[in-house]
Amino acid sequence: MKKSIILVLIASLSLFGCTDDFEGINENPNQPEEVSSDLVLSTVISTLANRSAQSGWNNGNIVAQLTAKINFTGFDRYDWGSESGLWNEYYGILPEIDIILQAARAEETQNTSYEGIALVLRSYVFSILTDNWGNIPFSEAIKGMEGNFTPIYDSQEAIYTAILQDLQQAEGLLAQGEPILGGDIIYEGDIEKWRKFANSLRLRYLMRVSNRIDVSSEIQAILDSGMFIASNEDNAVMRYPASTQIDSWPISTSRIGSFDEHRLSETSEAVLKQFNDQRLEKWFQPTDNPEDDPTLFVGLTNGLSEDNASNFNGGASNVSRINQSFFYDSPNSVQAAIIQTAEVHFIFAEAAQRGLINADAETLYNEGVRLSFEYWEVPQDIATYLAQDGVAYDGELETIITQKWLASFLVGLEGWYDFRRTGLPSVIVPGPDNVNGDRVPVRFLYPDSEQTLNSENFDAAVSEIGANDINIKGWWEE
Repeated sequence: MKKSIILVLIASLSLFGCTDDFEGINENPNQPEEVSSDLVLSTVISTLANRSAQSGWNNGNIVAQLTAKINFTGFDRYDWGSESGLWNEYYGILPEIDIILQAARAEETQNTSYEGIALVLRSYVFSILTDNWGNIPFSEAIKGMEGNFTPIYDSQEAIYTAILQDLQQAEGLLAQGEPILGGDIIYEGDIEKWRKFANSLRLRYLMRVSNRIDVSSEIQAILDSGMFIASNEDNAVMRYPASTQIDSWPISTSRIGSFDEHRLSETSEAVLKQFNDQRLEKWFQPTDNPEDDPTLFVGLTNGLSEDNASNFNGGASNVSRINQSFFYDSPNSVQAAIIQTAEVHFIFAEAAQRGLINADAETLYNEGVRLSFEYWEVPQDIATYLAQDGVAYDGELETIITQKWLASFLVGLEGWYDFRRTGLPSVIVPGPDNVNGDRVPVRFLYPDSEQTLNSENFDAAVSEIGANDINIKGWWEE
């Protein structure tokens, strides 16, 4: 029997009791007193997918040097102030995820699939928060309704332990097969794909902590199960119908001037050209001077000052822009990606290369390469591509991570996280005008509001990690 997942959000006003008709008099006919979890779910998914896309565009591609900034170069130079926007947005979505979770666990509205989905999405949010800041409010993060507005900060180790347990539990809950009644704008109610999504995120996080704990048996078990994102059809991505600005690829609705700040990076240009990689033409466009050479692609050095960036190679028209026809003019061409099959295959390839699992690293690596080109609909001759020096599998971790880095284009901050974990690809080096002592930062600064509103716990957290500094490594990086 279908179960309607409904959570009452507004308690009866009669609890305060004044007159018998107080509730009726104060009822707002335009504001619903109940909210359906399927409606909340669609909002949560769209918020998280959009944020992944925007983070990839504004932060991830820049710090991983897949792109560079020609104006407003502060982030590219590591001039990182207190970061409150991402913090507030991710913490702001957690209560809505909790609405789904609590409703799914309530006796009258129980649904194991919604419970599993909520655990998957909550794990994803907390992973980003801890990867960006280290120790963060976790166990007491959304206790405001209970009067706790000053949550403690949990260690990154404790948070990852809980995330990995939650994702394993989520896959088991989803395996029970209870129907998803609506709101699933990623998989349209396909429970098996949600199970693959849960296991694939777990793979990502197992690899993240693999330098700290033994994860070999868990990765092997997921590989042997076959329950992971194995094709681009199973990717955790959101597609944009583009019927309005609200449901369009968010970068296409920004100002053209803001879009134009982002350019081809000299770092990625060198790698893409070295490998005759046709993703260069998919992601970028030639310079604005076709009379010189209509196929000329020129990358911008990362980490330049405003003056040096704007005058690089004689000016902005001589530096390749990001492909405007694809990434700006077409509001439904780009997908917002949370995790893709190419990344999953590179995780398995790395695990095999490091001896963590019993599998053929070369086969998994080659498939990861092929799947990335397939995702971007680039007609690369894969056999020829894979035969090149620097691409052909040679047993070296950098070969795997370099291709994983290219495949992380627009996938949130994944390229940065991998660089922090491995130091690869080695082509990522601080730009000449960086303001961080020639070091790539490894975390964001806590928001100023935490020091003001949660000072005691903020101070304890800063003391535990060593300093509120962008160069303080997290637990899984050491």
